Amino acid sequence: MDEFEKKGSEAVVAPRLVGKRRTAIRLGYIGLVDAAPLLVASHYGLFESKGLDVVLSREVGWATIREKVLFGELEAAHALSTLPFVSTLGLGSAPIPCVAGMVISRGGNAVVLSEELRHRGVKNKETLKLDVENRKAFRKYKFATVYACSPHNFHLREWLAAANINPDSDVELVTLPPAQMCRNLAAGTIDGFCVGEPWASRAIKDKIGWSPVNSEDLSPGHPEKVLMVREDYAQEHREENAALIAAIVEACSICEDPTERSRIAELLSDKKRVNCPPEILDLCLSPSFNYGLGRVEHRPGFLRFHYGDSARPTDADTEWVLERLGRSCADAAAAVQLEKAKTVLRPDLYEAAMALPC
Repeated sequence: MDEFEKKGSEAVVAPRLVGKRRTAIRLGYIGLVDAAPLLVASHYGLFESKGLDVVLSREVGWATIREKVLFGELEAAHALSTLPFVSTLGLGSAPIPCVAGMVISRGGNAVVLSEELRHRGVKNKETLKLDVENRKAFRKYKFATVYACSPHNFHLREWLAAANINPDSDVELVTLPPAQMCRNLAAGTIDGFCVGEPWASRAIKDKIGWSPVNSEDLSPGHPEKVLMVREDYAQEHREENAALIAAIVEACSICEDPTERSRIAELLSDKKRVNCPPEILDLCLSPSFNYGLGRVEHRPGFLRFHYGDSARPTDADTEWVLERLGRSCADAAAAVQLEKAKTVLRPDLYEAAMALPC
């Protein structure tokens, strides 16, 4: 049996990658708009221009991304900003140190509520609070996020708490893969969700939901997705990791170019990539956000891939993640260990990539 299949064995808690160097870098992603830089880098030949052979692998969910990186089935991945922290701290699994040398995207999440809630008179968090109180004798409303320790979960919890709704007792929180959010909302199995694009815009376009708030309203510029690798991979494959970061940063810049928007939307629309109509993807990449119910606002900061050195991870990004992990995900014992995760985000890896010759 291959050592990476023995996930329950103590002997392979942190399987080493030494001697396992491969020609191709297997790069995982989830089918979301904020995976665009990876798809652009591949389609536009940016990986090849850096001397890399990269094989993209679309995955079904964030738990799969984490497991495949930890056990060497992926060398790198498009990951929630929280995932390398969760992996390093061992929240929900054995601790295996992981790092991220760049922020792929900032922002891009939205809370979406069902049309049924709107018909019940819910217009904002305050009226949701009233309806939660009125309905608590009958049932709890059910809201979905993509991963328990995710920015989406943090955003939803903070928005509910601001209305004095206890996310752990007044409502029920469940976990669903991003692509399953809309069908569950339409079927009435959930009453709302917090997710990344294109699924908020898809729900609004299909008139099955509307958005009272998005991540720019709650946490402007928060780190959303990062390039996650195991720490030992970053140490032992410095050149490849630097070239990978450099290629994706270049792709991030292209994703901000309005003249490339339609082309990128068409690229993402393929059923093997994001699987969403290009007209919706074009809206997701635009500087406007449609909250639904006729409310469209100019929000260029809602989803950003590249402005200034936004791809460079910062101490503020680390603080944003660790504060929320400690509040929402880490138990008392794990919270004591949060100090160990302060070096997960690695600006030195970003700077090494930027120092490479063009």
